[in-house]
Amino acid sequence: MRIPHNSQDGRLATNMTPMIDVVFLLIIFFLVSSHLARQESRMPLPLPAATTHAGDAVRPDVLTINIDGQGRWLVGGKPADEPRLKQLLESHRGEHGPDAAVRIRTDRTIAYGKVEPILRLSAEAGLWNAAFAVVSAP
Repeated sequence: MRIPHNSQDGRLATNMTPMIDVVFLLIIFFLVSSHLARQESRMPLPLPAATTHAGDAVRPDVLTINIDGQGRWLVGGKPADEPRLKQLLESHRGEHGPDAAVRIRTDRTIAYGKVEPILRLSAEAGLWNAAFAVVSAP
């Protein structure tokens, strides 16, 4: 590699432009990915009402599973059937350990029969920390 000669004072100059470009790309990536993660937990669903609830503590190891009005399971905004959900739950436990949490957001009109398989699959995957998203009842 040829070293350029700088006639000003004999020092080499470092070009910072590529490093600045990489930093800006990383900032954009994290902004977009965090927006998509927040969007999943804010999917418009008429949540069931409850008189008591534990609050909405934000945890980084929560896997959010949405059940829409048609009874479809959605993870990350994409439909998931039973084998896919089982795989996602097992990989979630592998990444975050046995204390990882599962958050279930469901339409209030959905019967428990659509929710029970999610709880069963979570237990089979070794995830016991499951919570339901609710709204405060008046």
